Amino acid sequence: MVKTEAGRWLLFLILVTTAPAQVIIDTAGYTNRDRQVYGPAVRYIVNDTLRGIHIVWKDGYGEIRYNFRDRNDDWRWENGTPVSQYPRNLGCLDVNMTTGKAMIGADYILRGTPQISYFTDIAPGSGGFIESPIAAGYRHTLVATSRYGWPKFAALRNDSLFYRSPWSYKRLGSIGPFPGHNLASSKQSGRFGYIWTKTSDPEKGTLFLKETPNNGAHWYTTINLSDSVRSHFTRSLLGGCALYDSIRLHLVAGFYNGQNPNHSELWHYAKYDTPPWYLIHRFFLPDSADIGDDALACCRPSIGRKPGTREYYAIWEQFDPENIDPVTGLCRADIWACRSCDKTRPWGEPVRLTTPDESSKRFPFLAEVVDDTLHIICFADQVAGFWEQGQGPRTTNPVLYLRVPAELIPIGVNQPETNQNRKQSFQVLPTISACDFTIHTKFPVLFQVFDNSGRKVADLHSAGPVFRWGAGFPPGVYFIRSGTRSRYSPASVRVIKTR
Repeated sequence: MVKTEAGRWLLFLILVTTAPAQVIIDTAGYTNRDRQVYGPAVRYIVNDTLRGIHIVWKDGYGEIRYNFRDRNDDWRWENGTPVSQYPRNLGCLDVNMTTGKAMIGADYILRGTPQISYFTDIAPGSGGFIESPIAAGYRHTLVATSRYGWPKFAALRNDSLFYRSPWSYKRLGSIGPFPGHNLASSKQSGRFGYIWTKTSDPEKGTLFLKETPNNGAHWYTTINLSDSVRSHFTRSLLGGCALYDSIRLHLVAGFYNGQNPNHSELWHYAKYDTPPWYLIHRFFLPDSADIGDDALACCRPSIGRKPGTREYYAIWEQFDPENIDPVTGLCRADIWACRSCDKTRPWGEPVRLTTPDESSKRFPFLAEVVDDTLHIICFADQVAGFWEQGQGPRTTNPVLYLRVPAELIPIGVNQPETNQNRKQSFQVLPTISACDFTIHTKFPVLFQVFDNSGRKVADLHSAGPVFRWGAGFPPGVYFIRSGTRSRYSPASVRVIKTR
């Protein structure tokens, strides 16, 4: 209990059990590149459960940096290590699970001609990369490895998306002049999934999927995913991100109506389910809010999975209309997460993983393997916007590595009974009890309660040491701040888990 200058007593949370799990954030390096990707969230982090965490990012003009964190150690380099001595444009990262060596897709210009290549580490986590050429005339290379570590690539040429390997290629479809593609692979089979969105008219925002079940030898028919999404929002501005459990693809993507990027939805596509689409999250910003170019109100989702289960996790960047950068006038963003256990229990309530502050957390990616912990990379931009496009000054920004205990992400709940013959149903009431708080004050204390989206859901009054609230509100995680009638304390924020 602490008395403030205003004569009010702030409240302390009394812990009666072990300390709760919490998000741990480390700095894995630094970058002065604001714009890490143009299209969807691509693989910048891999969780190798046998060896450690691999990450990559862009820095400077054409510099790729790599870092590695051993299972029982800290990051190997304070600011990563350069992958190449020559300028290269980073595509994405993957790891050969048979050898543990990182592989990085890249592209560059040689005598005026685009070239694509990939780098392979000489040993797991060593940082000594060897470059291998793939082909000329392509750009924006993504890499993925299959069960035996064989690499396959996705690259653009003449406004079309191509499948590439060191010895073969196949045109998959038109995409436009900008990168809006992604690449997923199964580590238990030879399946690869190529996802892309049209980046130019007349079909801008139309999302497609094409799969090969056997390392490119045969191909399934191309699927227009925008035709089947169960929403009025059917246009995917940035594309999607996917993973495989074994042979089944799971994809997440952000959609909007093709006109207003401040209104968006996130959806999960499970190819072999009926119906295949599940709504993850919907978020609308005021039309006056400015989020900059190539973004939606909530966007760039990525997906992870806990092996051996049907538990899936999604993270994304979401813009905050209450947190405006005074330099650029743009909304700052934070990282949010959601969880689903199976198709009978849809995606649960979203949780904000980062704290709103004077930085904008952008371009998150979730490692595909969730081993009771979500492993996430993101970038804390000191000035919202891209200096590459004249939006504010150039700054040096930390590369953040988040470790999020899976237990912090609420699971979805079964849909309520719809049978009209059943009029009664069990309801869990959110509770604040004496074992949670001890109140010592001679003045009445007021509480404001907010849900995970920041919306105020209740005003409470401390009429006694124990009181109940929230009849009609679903179970979830709520935020509470305390004060008196004259002033609320923004520092007294508490997390209340309903029970």
